[in-house]
Amino acid sequence: MMNRRDFLWLTGIATGSLTVSGLISGCAIDPVSGKATFSLVSEDQEIALDKQQSPHQFSADYGSHTDARLNSYITSVGKAIANTSHRAHMPYNYRVIDANHVNAYTFPAGSMGVTRGILVELESEAELAALLGHEIGHVNARHASERATKGLLAQAAVGLASTAVGDAQAQQIVAGVGMMSATALLAKYSRDNEREADSLGMEYAVNAGANPKGMVSLMTMLNRLHDAKPSALDIMFSSHPMSDERLINANTQMNASYRTQMSRNLGRERYMDYTRALRSQKAMIKALANADLALSAGDFTGAEAELAQAKKLNDSDYALWVISAKLNMAKERNNIAIADLNKAQSLKPGEHLPKYMLGVNYLEEQQPEQALNLFQQYRQLLPGNPLVDFFVGYSYEQMEERTNAATAYRLYLQQVQQGQQAEHAYSRLKEWGLMV
Repeated sequence: MMNRRDFLWLTGIATGSLTVSGLISGCAIDPVSGKATFSLVSEDQEIALDKQQSPHQFSADYGSHTDARLNSYITSVGKAIANTSHRAHMPYNYRVIDANHVNAYTFPAGSMGVTRGILVELESEAELAALLGHEIGHVNARHASERATKGLLAQAAVGLASTAVGDAQAQQIVAGVGMMSATALLAKYSRDNEREADSLGMEYAVNAGANPKGMVSLMTMLNRLHDAKPSALDIMFSSHPMSDERLINANTQMNASYRTQMSRNLGRERYMDYTRALRSQKAMIKALANADLALSAGDFTGAEAELAQAKKLNDSDYALWVISAKLNMAKERNNIAIADLNKAQSLKPGEHLPKYMLGVNYLEEQQPEQALNLFQQYRQLLPGNPLVDFFVGYSYEQMEERTNAATAYRLYLQQVQQGQQAEHAYSRLKEWGLMV
């Protein structure tokens, strides 16, 4: 029997299925420079990866914000900027997500998430344009594909080496390491990547009519927040490394190339109008961000206090109840967690994460039939998460249905060969005489 710690993988729900063998190497044209470059990831593959991975990350980040007017506004600003970019044809899409930390990110083909945590810190449309322009810059410079190519080349080299020495165990591992996850696609950009995205972001935003001061004030705000409370920017800076150099570069670019555009309207009143309802929840959002941080650090008392504060401000927030469920699961209060998740599901019926988490809780409560039903629903609604295949197998195992369990475990092991769940699945198949 696996202990409860094995089940608390609540944020690692995004996985992928693009293997080295499925990639075609060759030359591509850098959209920004126009020069030939080597890439293992085609534009079609960028789009496929984006489409496959982004829904999992957006779900993990508490789903899209329900204010349709605000989402339409973010989309209109993003579209105007993307239309001035080198890859205006990409299938960009934009959404406010209900994550409470300060962050924004994009997948390779332009699926973007802007957290409500950063929107309550911005003060003008010019800053929003700079933020979206930066992310669009990453798409245009193909930074995710560049990183993926380097990683896949390294993996391919390991694969060739393992084949040469005939190491069966190494070959088995290599068969799975070519899979790219949302975590990998959103991994830390290099300083050069950030520098290029900043420059392109200002260029695109200004060409779309924005004031270049937006990029400078965005950098100033992020530096200020980081100096005041570094932990609040940990997630953003883990993927977008910040430095004084980036602020200096933004000032230099603005003064050298866009002096005549510095008198443009910053769009402060328009931004404040569209974000008024969201900004009214700023205190709650900050409390939830602190609760998430405390929970991640294992500070359950601190997380409980922040959640209590958030509930006083607004007890009808989806993310609040999901975070509360995570806390209660960590404290082994599964029945309370189940109530939290049912509340969350009622607030956002279209979100699927509560089903996944409910399944985990029902396994903890030794109710595998209910768990199985929820995992199967989740897998149908949001396919592509191998860990759900594992939990389907584990549910069948608890129900003593070995044939079905073995089928699910094999499916899981086709996608993942390392880690505690893989070891469990492999050991069961071996124990049942289905694996040599």
